[in-house]
Amino acid sequence: MEKPFYNPQEVQKELSVLYKHFPEVKRLLRSFGCDGLTAEDIFQEALIIYLRKKNDPGFDFQLAPIHFIKQTCKLLWYNTARKAQKQGASSLESDLEEIPDSWMEKELQYQQLETALSKIGKQCRELLHLFYGLGWNMVEIAKKLDLRNDKVAKAQKYRCIQKAKDLVQEAQLHVESTSF
Repeated sequence: MEKPFYNPQEVQKELSVLYKHFPEVKRLLRSFGCDGLTAEDIFQEALIIYLRKKNDPGFDFQLAPIHFIKQTCKLLWYNTARKAQKQGASSLESDLEEIPDSWMEKELQYQQLETALSKIGKQCRELLHLFYGLGWNMVEIAKKLDLRNDKVAKAQKYRCIQKAKDLVQEAQLHVESTSF
C-alpha cells in the first residue's frame, strides 16, 4: 500500500495543529535541562523528521503525530546533551577559567559560613536550623530545646548569630592574611 504525497495545504494545517503543542513540548524539554532556544530548534527538527517519515511509504506510524514529535524531541535532546557532555569534558579547564571571580568569592563565603556553623556548637546549630531552616517561632524553639521561655530562646539565637559572625570574620581575616 503506497502512501499518497500530501499537498501543501494539508501539511500547513497539520503543522499549525502541531505548533499549538509547542509550549507543552518546550516544558517537556526544559524539564530535561534544555533551554528555550534549543527547545525551539529541536522542535523544528522533529517536525522536519515527522514530515519526512509521513511521506515515506515504508514507514507506518504507531503513535499520534504529537506523541511522535515528543518522542523525537526527547531523543534529539538526549543526543544533543550527550554530544555537549562529551565536548564539555574536554573543555573543563577553559570553563574554569571563565568562571567569574565573584562566584569564587561567594563560594568561599559559603565555605566559611559552613565552617563557622560547624564550630558554634550543637545547640546553636539546632536553634538556628529550627528558626531559619524550618521557620519555627521562638515559643516552639524554647519548648523543643528545653529553654525557660521564648525570650531566653531569642537571646540565645542572638548570641549564636554573633558567635557565627565572629567565626566568619576570623576566617576571612585568616584567608586575607594567607593570600598575601
